[in-house]
Amino acid sequence: MEISVFSIQKSSRDNFENEIQEYIKMSAKFAKINDKIIFNEKIARAQSSGRSDALRAYDEIYEPNLKGFCVMLDENGSQLDSQEFAQILNSNSQINFFIGGAYGLSQNLKDKAQKVVSLSKMTMAHKVAKLVLFEQIFRGLCINANHPYHK
Repeated sequence: MEISVFSIQKSSRDNFENEIQEYIKMSAKFAKINDKIIFNEKIARAQSSGRSDALRAYDEIYEPNLKGFCVMLDENGSQLDSQEFAQILNSNSQINFFIGGAYGLSQNLKDKAQKVVSLSKMTMAHKVAKLVLFEQIFRGLCINANHPYHK
């Protein structure tokens, strides 16, 4: 199984990234996990220009990666409990998660996904959402392997 998390963000080395790397390391015994951080000058310019330009830039960056089972994170997506989330991981050999940029994700991308998921009804910083996602990936893998992490 291979799981990739795509995010539009500037690279940073902070405590969030350290925790994410720890979850990737712990998850490695169950699946290959990839953290794909994407940010370039085109995205920076587009975000400065406004919502429509930014969403178009996100589409261009993400569309070539729409392979396997694609899950978009969106505040209006389905809310799942950890068991339901684990089922997504259990049912697919290649899973790609997509976290939007400052303007979220376009309807075009969400329409192409097999699943649109909300981590919470609350708004959270991208790095917090990403950390929650990696923890839930690890938890879901543990659930599927009957590992005691999930109690």
